[in-house]
Amino acid sequence: MKKLNFKNTSDFERVFKKRDKEITDAIVEAIQDAMMFGKPSANLFEITFDEVDLMYEITLPKSEWKKALQSCLEHYEELEMSDECIDTWKLLEAVKVW
Repeated sequence: MKKLNFKNTSDFERVFKKRDKEITDAIVEAIQDAMMFGKPSANLFEITFDEVDLMYEITLPKSEWKKALQSCLEHYEELEMSDECIDTWKLLEAVKVW
């Protein structure tokens, strides 16, 4: 699970509105970990905000993994990251039969 801390909601929106490699990496890693341990959902992010005593956890259910991995694969293709493309494609194929 990737821990993210933001100063305010604008920071949060900025990170999640655009495609960010760090976020893509975290999604792929979380899905891979969830599969490895046989979990029904992937724990993606732990989000906190400065001066707020709350923590939010974002998870992704197994039913959404294919869609998320396809999006991650497309992002890696845009970035021309062939190794990440191959690894993500392999994981996507494994999710399809899991």
